Amino acid sequence: MKTIRLCIFIGVLVCFNSLYAQEELGNGMLFPQFEKGIVTFKNGTQSSALLNYNMMQQEMVFQNTDSTILAIANPSEVLVVVIGERRFLSGSSKGDFYEEIQAGKGSFFIQRKAEMISAGKAAGYGGYSQTSSITSYGSYHTNDGTYTQLKTDEKFKLKIDVGYYLRFDNSFKKFFSAKTLGKLFKDHEAEIEEFAKEQSTDFSKADDISRIVEYGYSLMK
Repeated sequence: MKTIRLCIFIGVLVCFNSLYAQEELGNGMLFPQFEKGIVTFKNGTQSSALLNYNMMQQEMVFQNTDSTILAIANPSEVLVVVIGERRFLSGSSKGDFYEEIQAGKGSFFIQRKAEMISAGKAAGYGGYSQTSSITSYGSYHTNDGTYTQLKTDEKFKLKIDVGYYLRFDNSFKKFFSAKTLGKLFKDHEAEIEEFAKEQSTDFSKADDISRIVEYGYSLMK
């Protein structure tokens, strides 16, 4: 297997240290630790690395030999990233990657975004009171290495948003309901909406989405 040094495609160095407890916040990474994986580029070259996905920055990152964390800077040049048995494709030139999930004759894709939100301000006796409105925060750090200041008198937690897509002609099309999914499987809108009703499909559950997407592909000749 021909390989090239992944550092050719390195972006900026990103750090994930925080003064806040990991148990409360999470670190915004998809996997609890870096896993062995392979990056395949569109020019046919491949490189092995310890990989993870930063859901806060929406970047595919790897651990260098000196334990620094580096980001792939040219995602448009990546064909596929395989981490264990899981496959990831570049969602856009911005650097985000979508996980591919097989569903019958086809597949769908999961996009994950994470952000830090306030769970309440510190109250007496070590407790926390809920704020009247949840304040949204971005990542701990920005691409230039600076840090977003988190308020020390508040407790924070990680919020993960999930989006679902089908891929047609190298373009990702988002869906979030039986109606929007039906529009992607043209001429089968009524059947898909009926299937969702019969199966009580919950579009917040990946297993339910896998079943209805598989059904959608089964309708296509």
